[in-house]
Amino acid sequence: MYEKNIKKYPYTHIILVMIFTSFIGISIEDIVNKSFIGGGLYTALALTIVEFLRVKNRNKTKK
Repeated sequence: MYEKNIKKYPYTHIILVMIFTSFIGISIEDIVNKSFIGGGLYTALALTIVEFLRVKNRNKTKK
């Protein structure tokens, strides 16, 4: 069932994974260093865009 949802809604899956992992990373940074590094969000955004492009190309070659 999980794999069917990933194949049916790949962009939603990427967004959910990005939000979840960013939350974990921000929480760990806050616990360890008591600070917030905003630059990490740019990295997460860039990686999300790369994943969107990868999924788009994969879907294009399937057709």
